[in-house]
Amino acid sequence: MRIGHRPSDERDSSREDGDPRGEATSYPRSRLESRRRHPAARLIPFAFMAAIGLLIAREEIPAVKDWWEQTFDAKTWRIREICRNAVLEDLGSGRYARLVQAGDVHNTKDGTYVKELRMAILGADGDEKMVEYNCYLDSDGRLFKLVGHPQGNR
Repeated sequence: MRIGHRPSDERDSSREDGDPRGEATSYPRSRLESRRRHPAARLIPFAFMAAIGLLIAREEIPAVKDWWEQTFDAKTWRIREICRNAVLEDLGSGRYARLVQAGDVHNTKDGTYVKELRMAILGADGDEKMVEYNCYLDSDGRLFKLVGHPQGNR
C-alpha cells in the first residue's frame, strides 16, 4: 500500500459500475453468513432439543416407552404384551390392575422369559396390592408357564 493512499480512492473494477464510490450495492455473503441464513440451519437446535426430550420421555413416561419399544424393538414388545395379557387373564375380569414394571426380557435356548413383571391391583378394602409375575414362553412365543407372587400392600 502506498503512503497517503486510501483504498477508497480507487474504484474496484469487479464491483458494479453504478455506484460512484466503486462499492457494490450488495456485498457477497461469506460462508458463515450464508450458513446462518439457511432455513434448515435454524431447525437444528430445535431438533436437538426434541431428540433429548424424546429420550427423557422414553425413560419417564410409560406410554412413550411402550411406543418406542413397539416401534424399534417389536419382538421384545410382543413378548411383554403376551405376558401382560396372560397376567390380566390370571387376575380375572373385573379387577382393577395397572402395570407398574414391564419386567426384564431374557432369552434362553428353550424360549424366552419375562422376569419381575409387576402389577398393582385394587384390593377389596380399597388398598393397592402388588403382585409380581414371572412369565415363561416357549420357542414359538406361546405361553408355557406363569408364576405369580403377592408382594404385600403398598
